[in-house]
Amino acid sequence: MVINNLPQGWNLKTIVNEDNLTYVAYNSVTQEGIVVDPMREDWEKLLTVTRDSGVKRWISVIDTHTHADHVSCAAKLADELETSLLMSEAAATTKVHLRVSLDTVIPTQAAPLEILMTPGHTPDSITVVWGPFLFTGDTILYGDTGRDDLPGGDPVEHYKSLVEIKKAARNELYFLPGHDAKGGRVSTWGEQLKFNSCLTQDRESFIREASAFQAAAPKNLKESLFENMK
Repeated sequence: MVINNLPQGWNLKTIVNEDNLTYVAYNSVTQEGIVVDPMREDWEKLLTVTRDSGVKRWISVIDTHTHADHVSCAAKLADELETSLLMSEAAATTKVHLRVSLDTVIPTQAAPLEILMTPGHTPDSITVVWGPFLFTGDTILYGDTGRDDLPGGDPVEHYKSLVEIKKAARNELYFLPGHDAKGGRVSTWGEQLKFNSCLTQDRESFIREASAFQAAAPKNLKESLFENMK
């Protein structure tokens, strides 16, 4: 993923692993950064990208939810970068350093780090806004939303979260989901509002379709949940 015309100082590195997306976002002026949804399989790439970023203060490593399709290395990376692992208070893992229970704003030099509680895909899903970036995890995907048929999924809560994100997000933010079946495509939030039909559905239609959705479980569901819930 390459984003042109980012505001001065802002940078984004995206690691694509099959359809999974990990983000390293940083501001080269303030030398602050965050990492969102790091995967165990990308450990060496993560070390290279974070080292080469020039960041001196890692604000946090963030898992947007308990992943059911890959094993996270967020806790290990937080230790490596000497920072905190941030997740929702509903996350099952005991490795979290900073748990968020309400919509929260964390001050940083570059811009406020905004955490929105957005359950639905999972009970512990959160959405993150920092500077020009909007990280939606699996709550909203490119042209779609995340599935609600896995353990803890709740279409009613998911719809409420979509409403809250639409209230909070600015059109110019760069939309950064947790997955993209076609690689890390670039979109603004305003563009998603135009072509992502899930964002314009009425409540009853969204809940009905999300409740009816069924698909094969991720191939590594058991291992992912076992490891990510430790």
